[in-house]
Amino acid sequence: MSLRWPSGAPAALADGACAAFPLRGHRTGPVPFAGRADDRRPAGRVEAAMGWRLCMALLVLPACDGVPGPAGPAPMRAGVRAPFDTVGYAHTAEAVETVVAAAREAEGERLAPPGGAPWVAVIAPHDDWVYAARVMVHAFTDLRAGHVVLVGVAHHARDFPESEGRLVFDSFDAWHGPYGAVPISPLRQDLLAALPPQDVLVSDAMHAGEHSLEGLVPFLQHGRRDVSIVPILVPFAEFDRLAALAERVGEALAEATERRHLAPGVDVAILISSDAVHYGDEGWGGRAFADFGVDGAAYDAAVARDLALIENHLAGPVELERLQAFSTSVLAEDVHEYRIPWCGRFSIPFGLALVLAFALARGLPVPAGTLLRYGTTLDPGRTDWPVPGLGATAPASLHHWVGFASIGYR
Repeated sequence: MSLRWPSGAPAALADGACAAFPLRGHRTGPVPFAGRADDRRPAGRVEAAMGWRLCMALLVLPACDGVPGPAGPAPMRAGVRAPFDTVGYAHTAEAVETVVAAAREAEGERLAPPGGAPWVAVIAPHDDWVYAARVMVHAFTDLRAGHVVLVGVAHHARDFPESEGRLVFDSFDAWHGPYGAVPISPLRQDLLAALPPQDVLVSDAMHAGEHSLEGLVPFLQHGRRDVSIVPILVPFAEFDRLAALAERVGEALAEATERRHLAPGVDVAILISSDAVHYGDEGWGGRAFADFGVDGAAYDAAVARDLALIENHLAGPVELERLQAFSTSVLAEDVHEYRIPWCGRFSIPFGLALVLAFALARGLPVPAGTLLRYGTTLDPGRTDWPVPGLGATAPASLHHWVGFASIGYR
């Protein structure tokens, strides 16, 4: 199967990072930021500058940092990926039960009852649970597959220049989960065996220091205790490069799931991690992302722009032209910079192109997306769930706020 990518597609898409602005609190609580505009680490942290990467490599030993994927199956090393963010997310069964139940109750009639057709794919946010859990629960209501391909943002892609233009896999045997270790699906090895070496980087250090997927894993395991995962990070790349990657991964996933008798939606699904706009004139590493100003009217305008991006490009049928238009909207001419700072500016287009390629290769109708819930760190705002230690890694105000959405695809 060959996908027809839009003619004249701009070299303007790639997923890697919210690298144009600092990571919200770097998962250890609110601290001031310093350094260049795209340096996402707080001032005074051990990880600052060159020491950060060494620290992460030591944290995850043994690791396969920087090892390109071979033409055949990649050599995998034993180990369970440990939690990285111990402030924004909870990592025990009791805490997850509390947050999910309370978020569902808070959403009330907004939350559709379970039992609909299973999602083939979803987009879900990864912001702190005190802000995002009420939006997140919508994404997981009908996400019931036992094998889930996780497509994540690589916030620290600038620190791993060798990752550009590649998909980043890990070599862990499992990830920490609140109900026990979450195993890696055998589909990971199937994909690594099918992809050419230049498409892949295996880096445990990059995965160990990234939070965009680990906040989703507890929700997955809460819904299905035997879930297994294939974590993938998508760093910087040009649009045509991501298009080619999505097509190859989609075809490989289709072949592997057919051979293993896994049905889309029922047995295998794709979960794409992304927050929406990061807005304001404070706390973004010395940069301002406040196109409309920072008053109430500006907030309304920025939210309206987010909703228009979703309606025009992400809801409805998955089409390559619409994904290209989304990418053009949020990316600057230089793919390392933003036009509109959505951290999923690469994970979303790659992930949805993967969904389309997978569906077509399996002979399925083109999936269509439904906006399940949109929110921001101001509305519904912060909810302090009764979980000791769970908190926020950044403040929320008209000068610093984040949007997020849950979108389901069938």
